[in-house]
Amino acid sequence: MDLQLSGRRALVTGASDGIGASTARFLAAEGATVAVHGRSAEKVAAVVASIVADGGVAHPVTGDVGIEADVEAVAKAASSALGAVDILVCNAGGRARAEPGYADTTADDYRASFQLNAGYSAQLINRLAPAMREQGYGRIILVASAAATQPMGHQPDYGMAKAAMVNLAVSTSKWLRGCGVTVNAISPGAVLTSQLRDYLERTGLRKGWPADWETIEKTAAETMLKIPVGRVGRVEEIASMIAYLASPWAGFVNGANIHVDGGVIGTMT
Repeated sequence: MDLQLSGRRALVTGASDGIGASTARFLAAEGATVAVHGRSAEKVAAVVASIVADGGVAHPVTGDVGIEADVEAVAKAASSALGAVDILVCNAGGRARAEPGYADTTADDYRASFQLNAGYSAQLINRLAPAMREQGYGRIILVASAAATQPMGHQPDYGMAKAAMVNLAVSTSKWLRGCGVTVNAISPGAVLTSQLRDYLERTGLRKGWPADWETIEKTAAETMLKIPVGRVGRVEEIASMIAYLASPWAGFVNGANIHVDGGVIGTMT
């Protein structure tokens, strides 16, 4: 299926590895020119090099989205490299601090996690959406999390920040209505990364599961993560959904929060 992205220009934040890197590669393979963002210049350069080696076009953009001034610089650098941004994928995010549980999460943690997810996304939208509206085409995809609607008890700042991203997507879709720009959120569930694999392997060792990865994944999916499809997701499966939402084919998908989680969050609404 041709996603009709040839000639489109995309900024993907948090694209130095994982879902972001896979998304950048997917968009480039479909013909888009991609600004690859991350905090590490070395990691960003590696993703850019891999895209170019496969025949795509990509530009490096670095900055810390947890810092407002850096976000402004990222928007400026991406616009300069691409000419304009047709597709904005806000994938960067996470917790400001990984360690604290509920009782130890401070007001500063809440503020920092908000900026690291919804805050910077709003900044980039404010900077880049007006040009999308003027040209009559744009796609904005905010990568939230299953935690946006099914928050964990020990990471309140993360769940709050991801829920804010979903709210931002819906409100922005209404602000930009009728101008050819769509705005959606995507909420991944458990996705295979090196960190998740390491965690599940350590869990399996502690619980006495067989040591092969196939069994560990299946057992974790069924007993811990409760994933109906019986496995965790792959970054390519998230990237392909993002690429679809970025395409003209998704022009009637707007203001949605799409769960890509193997069926964990079933909903009738």
